[in-house]
Amino acid sequence: MSTIQNINAEPEGFFRTSPVAAIEQKGLIAFDTIENIDRDPDLNFQLRGHGYNPLVDGALPLFALVIRLRKLATYEGVEQLYGAVRDQIAALDEEIRQHDYDSATQLAYRYALCSFIDEAVMGTPWGAHSRWAERSLLSVNHNETWGGEKFFTVLSRMMMDRTKYRDVLEFKYLCLCLGFKGKYGMQHNQNEALQGIISKLHRELRAMRGETPEVLTDAQENIVSSRYRVGRLWPWWTPWVSAVVVLTVIYGAFAVSLHGTSDLVLQALDEILKK
Repeated sequence: MSTIQNINAEPEGFFRTSPVAAIEQKGLIAFDTIENIDRDPDLNFQLRGHGYNPLVDGALPLFALVIRLRKLATYEGVEQLYGAVRDQIAALDEEIRQHDYDSATQLAYRYALCSFIDEAVMGTPWGAHSRWAERSLLSVNHNETWGGEKFFTVLSRMMMDRTKYRDVLEFKYLCLCLGFKGKYGMQHNQNEALQGIISKLHRELRAMRGETPEVLTDAQENIVSSRYRVGRLWPWWTPWVSAVVVLTVIYGAFAVSLHGTSDLVLQALDEILKK
């Protein structure tokens, strides 16, 4: 709860979250209010609840937000956005605590998440010259201004006990795949080194999670034998009974018709004989 207390202790009027009017161009940003942070109103599907990793699942709406923010050339609602994201991180911090993760996992998770979002915002033309740069998420939650170095330091340490920290390692892996560079973005010709870290992390996580099955589902498991279905609906003697019934009906109709014709013939003969 210390994070929430620090947030509440900030000076009045500085990046406070206020009621946010609907954004006219909703296609440019994922969420217009904190209440909708878990749902993308444009795509109309639930972003949460589909993952087996609570840390990744909780960050999915913020991942979607970052992807859209990077596409914005200009953005005027920086203060409102800052307040919404800051409040979401505080709520997410409490949610993760209820999953009984240890303090190291919680701190590493929040640190990486703040670093990831800060770097994405600072990489935009409007974010680098906004008040976000003066009061980043990392500075609010961890009293640090830049996490590009520590992100990888913590990553290396957690790799030593990767079974225990698997969930947070998977989260960091996704941050890297989604464009976080940290210290490697400040140096030239470091893409190969960064890709090496991503590849190594991928191999370790794949070994723990297991190989992805080549066939996700077996379609034949849901196919019911046609003979079985017919056998349950129609007994084996049904066709024979049906044939007998049809022949009986035909014979009866033919007999009635023949009887009527015979009567006409007999009447005609009787009239001829009488003459």
